[in-house]
Amino acid sequence: MIFLVINLFFALFLIYETISVEKKENVYEGGSNPVISNLMLMAINVCFFTLVISLQGKTTAMLFSTLVKFCFVLEGCMLLNMAFSLPYFAWKYTTSLTIFVKTLLQIGVLFLVMINFKNVRISDVNGIEINSAYIFSGLTRKYFPWTWVTLYNILLKYVIPSFMALVMLLQNERTATKLERYKGYIYVMALLSMWFLSFCLDLATRYVSAFSVLHYGIYIPMFVIFIYGAKMNSAPSGRSIVSFTVKSISLYFLPAVVMGGLFMFLYPLTQASKLVFIIATFVGAAAIVFVINSISLIISRSKLGHSSDYALAFEKALASIDYSGEMDDIAENMFQIFKQNAESSSMSVYINGGNDTFELAYASQKRSKQLVGFANLCRSLLNDGRNIVASFQIESDNNLVEYRSELKKFFAETKSDIFFILNEGRDVHGLILLGIKENNEHYKEYDLNVFKKLYSYFFVFGYYMRNISNKEIIGTVNRELRMSSQIITSIQDNIDILNNPKMDAGCIMVPAHNIGGEFVDMIRLTDTRHMFVVGDLSGKGIAASMNMVILKQIIRAYLSETHDFKQLVVKVNRFIRDNLQKGTIFEGMFAIVNFENDTMYYINCGIPAILLYTESYNNVIEIQGSGHILGFVKDISPYISIKQIKLNKNDIVLACTDGLIESHSLRGEKFGKERIQRYMVANAMYPAHRMAQFEYDELVKFMSHEMEDDVSVLVMKYLKSNASEKAEAEAMKAKMYDSLGNIDSEDAIKQFEKFENFVQNIEGSEEV
Repeated sequence: MIFLVINLFFALFLIYETISVEKKENVYEGGSNPVISNLMLMAINVCFFTLVISLQGKTTAMLFSTLVKFCFVLEGCMLLNMAFSLPYFAWKYTTSLTIFVKTLLQIGVLFLVMINFKNVRISDVNGIEINSAYIFSGLTRKYFPWTWVTLYNILLKYVIPSFMALVMLLQNERTATKLERYKGYIYVMALLSMWFLSFCLDLATRYVSAFSVLHYGIYIPMFVIFIYGAKMNSAPSGRSIVSFTVKSISLYFLPAVVMGGLFMFLYPLTQASKLVFIIATFVGAAAIVFVINSISLIISRSKLGHSSDYALAFEKALASIDYSGEMDDIAENMFQIFKQNAESSSMSVYINGGNDTFELAYASQKRSKQLVGFANLCRSLLNDGRNIVASFQIESDNNLVEYRSELKKFFAETKSDIFFILNEGRDVHGLILLGIKENNEHYKEYDLNVFKKLYSYFFVFGYYMRNISNKEIIGTVNRELRMSSQIITSIQDNIDILNNPKMDAGCIMVPAHNIGGEFVDMIRLTDTRHMFVVGDLSGKGIAASMNMVILKQIIRAYLSETHDFKQLVVKVNRFIRDNLQKGTIFEGMFAIVNFENDTMYYINCGIPAILLYTESYNNVIEIQGSGHILGFVKDISPYISIKQIKLNKNDIVLACTDGLIESHSLRGEKFGKERIQRYMVANAMYPAHRMAQFEYDELVKFMSHEMEDDVSVLVMKYLKSNASEKAEAEAMKAKMYDSLGNIDSEDAIKQFEKFENFVQNIEGSEEV
């Protein structure tokens, strides 16, 4: 029974791995990664074998033997597939000859097993027993006492895989990249793991024959290593290899050996009491897991736990920073994260003190309390789109030639090797400086790319250092509120005003209690595209408002590196979940208006209302559709979609937060969407900003008491479209033609010039 359960576990694990790998399929030129097909074949094989074991004693001996032999046929086919996949990894394609040879060998396996495995039995005492004749006779048998089972194992497990691995390695040495060569070594390690476990299982079956029923377990580490190799996308450094080896031996190999030995030692207890065996095994496994966790914790805190390919571990550590503690503790935590992952020898944080100076806020080593004369350098670098600069770039990057002398002076004076410019738009509010690495090496291109990718985390840290825990600013609660309100209001008003003749956009943001977590942002993407964001972050007061400020800046930062609309929202969701206070959610809307094709693309992130007024029907409809709030799930992509609408002349789009809809009058009546729609129709002739203001004014009259919630309203009024301009030009042309017959030639020329000036900037004007 215990072997049935273990084989069932093997089957479930292989099925899980098959599904997991298929979701992240690594496609080659010739098709899919062969690891998937091998995994799938192995999963089917183990599932079938588990089913066959469960039929033991419930069917005839001949049928049972045939079913087990079929399992061996499947196993042989899997081993051949695995062996022939090794050259495929080197060449990235297969040939007709290879397929033909593999097919012949698989047919040979079928005949070898079905004809020469005479009788196969499985029992709880003797395990798998196969009756098979000797291949040789006479004196030869004395030196080669091989049966057909021996030939099966030697050929399929050792000879053919060894030959194919050698072919792969030779081809890799001739043509492959460093990464492909390293992957080849990983695949050879996978084979070695299978051979080693096969040897261990042979030893174990000499003491307990029943262990042979677990022979499919020897393939699981092999497939795990194959999957690891297939997923690699960069060649690791020497430190990474050492780290991987230490972790593999201490966290996987040794525990597996100990657990296997414990199972062998305790298995005889099944003869006396199966309950005692189960309890003892469970206690032993729990003790091993406890030891593994303890070792893992020790390794993670040491240098061996952090390879030079540290991006994932670095991001995880940055996301775990708790900003509710003291400023010095948080800064020290940030330094330790840099030290463990990037091997930084020191860290300094400077805050903009005005008058071209930066004041020291934190230093892991003794540093100057003030930096003077570098503000213009930082602003110039920002104008060139650089917010992280490393010392190695001074000589290697020709675009930094004009700053070379200033950068050399900066690095020498600050004793740093790389620095981060923390900015809001074009305003520099701080610097993070890292000293040279602990092994006296400079930061490399890999480090720079990782830092750029994770810049948003450093922005949050810098913003915290400047605005939340600056001890000189926080004097009293009232003073804090007053200053925060001024800062937040100025940041809220910092939007890219729309300057396009096709659209008039206006908004209003009114917090219920001095400051809040709602905002409206307008971001110019190009001359013909503009982004609009309406957001309502959960919470009240300073915490919500600070989250709003950070998120608004993060959206702009992500826009510089993300050009996929949906992916932008996915990244914003991940930032909210991983970096803002736990439980923070975002309800709002992201929209992009393309003036070239008169289309608005938008994603509903839980905003309660997006309303569209059309002049032709003189009514208002809801277009928000379904949406999903941000910050609730880790991956938002399955729950959001991009919608679009065509905008015509005098169409009006209004988006608002729930403060406008859900507010109540003294009688307990909601303001509601119907009133908003009614006032949209009534005020459609006014500019967009006044329409937004009128909605708020009507709300104030309706409530007749203090506001219950923040209110944000965005109104976008489309003044003219390509179709309306072309129609107007056509009408003017017809009118001109009608009038030409009644005027002289000189007046006709003037009329034509007037018409030509009118249509020259209209799409399709040449046709008109």
